[in-house]
Amino acid sequence: MTIQNRLKSLRELMIRENLDAYVVYSQDSHGSEYVPDYWRSRAWISGFSGSAGTFVITREEAGIWTDFRYYIQAEQELEGSGITLYRSGMTGVPEYKDWLCSKLLPSAIIGMDGRTLSVKEWESLAAKFIPVKFTISNKKDLIGELWQDRPELPSKPIWQLEKSEAGQLRKEKLQKVREEMKEKGVSHYLISSLDDIAWLLNVRGGDVPYNPVVLSYFLISPERSYWFVRGENLTASLRTDIQNDNIEIQSYDLVASKLSALPGDAVFLFAAEKTNSLLAAAAPEGIKILQSQDITTRMKACKNPVEQKQIRKAMEKDGVAMIRFFMWLKSEILKRNITELEAAAYMRKCRSEQEDFLDESFSPIPGYRAHGAICHYEAEEKDQFFLEQSGLFLLDSGGQYRQGTTDITRTVALGEPTEEEIHDYTIVLKGHISLAMARFPNGTRGYQLDLLARQPLWEEGLDYGHGTGHGVGFVLNVHEGPQRISPHAIDEPLLPGMVTSDEPGIYREGKHGIRIENLLMTLVWKDCPSEDLFYEFETLTLCPYDQKLIDVSLLTEKEKLWLNSYQKELIRRLSPSLNKEERSWLEKAACEIN
Repeated sequence: MTIQNRLKSLRELMIRENLDAYVVYSQDSHGSEYVPDYWRSRAWISGFSGSAGTFVITREEAGIWTDFRYYIQAEQELEGSGITLYRSGMTGVPEYKDWLCSKLLPSAIIGMDGRTLSVKEWESLAAKFIPVKFTISNKKDLIGELWQDRPELPSKPIWQLEKSEAGQLRKEKLQKVREEMKEKGVSHYLISSLDDIAWLLNVRGGDVPYNPVVLSYFLISPERSYWFVRGENLTASLRTDIQNDNIEIQSYDLVASKLSALPGDAVFLFAAEKTNSLLAAAAPEGIKILQSQDITTRMKACKNPVEQKQIRKAMEKDGVAMIRFFMWLKSEILKRNITELEAAAYMRKCRSEQEDFLDESFSPIPGYRAHGAICHYEAEEKDQFFLEQSGLFLLDSGGQYRQGTTDITRTVALGEPTEEEIHDYTIVLKGHISLAMARFPNGTRGYQLDLLARQPLWEEGLDYGHGTGHGVGFVLNVHEGPQRISPHAIDEPLLPGMVTSDEPGIYREGKHGIRIENLLMTLVWKDCPSEDLFYEFETLTLCPYDQKLIDVSLLTEKEKLWLNSYQKELIRRLSPSLNKEERSWLEKAACEIN
């Protein structure tokens, strides 16, 4: 079916169900950012493949709402589909809820698959629709009726981390969660977030591409816990270990019936952003409901000393892989042209040769020339560019190792760079270094630090539309909360052990994109001259910058000192794992800047 035919068939189902509009979200039934193929309904119906976006269709019109990262990609993928692109965040662009209110008559009925509608979004919709008396109908998965070859839900092998790797036993983690439940007066707590469950249970899987998580729900009661999981790939030994920790294993599909049997005096807690509307509705009427961020989320974000040590090992492995990739690229480009997909495949090869490599942490972004200006560009065979001995190449990639999760972006010149390319790269580097050097008091939020990375760009009248930093998991999702570094006023302090990216950028459509990304860990500033509690960042990522693109005259003495110290440290850390030729290459690539 063409996209136009899919839209036509969907409208026919809407008429059958007496729906005036239908909304398709990007999430799965766990509020995940990255989802199994089974849940890629929005991509199937619209043709837009980005990870974030909302599709809305009425009987006459259809639209996609997505953010800055996907403006260019969405415009290209939606061409000729009859679907209008709405650039979320731009002045004058309505939210999809406001758009529906303006397009439909009072008392309209809006449909969607309630499994993909979070409680938070349901409450937002309900409040918005009160004045126009719209009805929300969340019981019908119309895409599922049309999608004949829809993939099955996955059930990949499940494995567990030992205490020597995770730093804590799951029963120790469960005890801490129960202590916080008691403080909140909570008797029953449902966790839907896949990475929170994986962290809590010290288990990992492969049910979501690039994210080593397991499709499951977890319910904690005062005396016992329940893991609702597609358990056909649970080994006998893991099953026994789980049960020995007083956790009952039940079928993935039984969670709603278990919730419906909660006692009348239950105090039921869940995260509104991660719990879907149908599950929340399964709880008995009249019980007390509490909503908050998952108790496990901040615990998971603050890596313990064992996890921190493991992460540093993962960064060294990733650094070696990056050195070998760029050595190959710089050498191979002198002999022949290389496709973007070939470059991405070789990057994976370099990582896969490292011990304990599990997978990539996300689909790599190998953007050459104008493709680098597409923030979340995905190379495809028919549209990819050939890398030549000129222009800029941006590679955003990462790996999953048994010791940790990596995410790194480097932009390099494949020939002699232009003055504009050098200038753009240097001011991005200045913002990148400024954030890395930050020292800040206890209680500081990410939005208070965001301007450090943007200031050098703002002074040139430039900016970027994405956040500066996202949290990163431990052998888990490459994007995790609760912290972020962005202009949005997220009320979440940066705490010791949190791992957050540092990735400012410049994007010149049709020309080039420049982004530089390292991962930072928040640590206590031990040499703080005052008695107050202050923090600083440890730069975890180990990979040189392209000195051909740096205009040293634009760097301050403090920035040069930081840069030289960083490059000296990465030589020290990576050299033992490199051969003589590789060490020589690294020493030249990371030589001191005067």
